[in-house]
Amino acid sequence: MEYTISDRDFDLYAKLVYDKTGINLMNKKQLLQSRINKILRIRNLDSYRAYYEIIKNDNSGQELEDFINLISTNVTHFFREEKHFSFLQNQWKDSFDFRYNNHVRIWCAASSTGEEPYSLAITMTEIIGDKFDFEIFCSDIDTKCLARVAKGIYAFDAVAQIDKDLLNKYFQVGKGKAVGYVKVKDSLKKHLKIERVNLIEPFRLSHKFDIIFCRNVMIYFDIPTKQNIIDKFYEVMNPGAFLMIGHSESLNGINHPMKYIQPAVYKKEAH
Repeated sequence: MEYTISDRDFDLYAKLVYDKTGINLMNKKQLLQSRINKILRIRNLDSYRAYYEIIKNDNSGQELEDFINLISTNVTHFFREEKHFSFLQNQWKDSFDFRYNNHVRIWCAASSTGEEPYSLAITMTEIIGDKFDFEIFCSDIDTKCLARVAKGIYAFDAVAQIDKDLLNKYFQVGKGKAVGYVKVKDSLKKHLKIERVNLIEPFRLSHKFDIIFCRNVMIYFDIPTKQNIIDKFYEVMNPGAFLMIGHSESLNGINHPMKYIQPAVYKKEAH
């Protein structure tokens, strides 16, 4: 059975998503409908309102978490928007003062299924090797995606475009039942710390960061939500830290004191 969501029910879901995640679904009616339809069929529910009431009345919060996982859009691949990784290789390493900092902290604020943080881990290992330590804090609102980050297993097609030397260095190629898959080596995994973070909620972080990647996420937020997130990012950036956003995004309309470096790259000036 196919269901069609009414404007009234769509508004209820859109408000729920906005209140809980800051994501604006106002132009995503078809997307929301198609994803909820799957749940209605699986759970044999006869209306959108019935599923909405289940979410609202679940005191454990699990139904809400599952719903957020359902509507989250996760499109990514290794070394996506390669210019940021080139920037780290060619410019960041010369600007970071390793004389006073022997531990680099990076926040990948929308880790999705892990291709981005592992791309960062490969890049940082290639830049600083074993001379200095680094940690990548991987967060996302989607807990199922974070579980995939922790596993670090990908179809071989996902890494087919990676340089063969890097592929051999950082991935184990599956054999037997695992043919067609690769697994990230523990030498790379050890640099990742994984945790669910909702960007519109207060940040409860124990460290500040030298680099923040938050790419292709803010396209889903309105200006007030973007402003709130950028303000919080700024507070958890070390002096001299860089913020990377998606190349389809901008900070136009956002008040911030960061210096524009190049498209999608901003810097918190050292005082």
